Amino acid sequence: MQLVAVMIRKLNEGVEYEEFRKAWIPDEAFPDDPRTRVISATALEDSREIITIALIEGDREPADIQAWAERLAPSEERRFERIKDLVGPPTLNAVYQVRAEDNLSQPIAQ
Repeated sequence: MQLVAVMIRKLNEGVEYEEFRKAWIPDEAFPDDPRTRVISATALEDSREIITIALIEGDREPADIQAWAERLAPSEERRFERIKDLVGPPTLNAVYQVRAEDNLSQPIAQ
């Protein structure tokens, strides 16, 4: 099962994205971290709104999330401490199952 994790949050007043990103970057890497590609973007209408989408590698089951979340917890807690005064609480923080992946520049078979 292909999974993606999505989080939406808003930078606090006066905080620039670059300051947030510097604090957000993990202080250690885990070669077996399933989040192999993470996309961060700011909203065109409100540059303080950030969406982060983590593509979770491999065929994972929702039950796998707890195990790798526990393994990454110390690093994630340090990141949270660095960003907690820069950003508000998430308005969305969820994991989704990928149901389709399409290239809209090509015809899509039904």
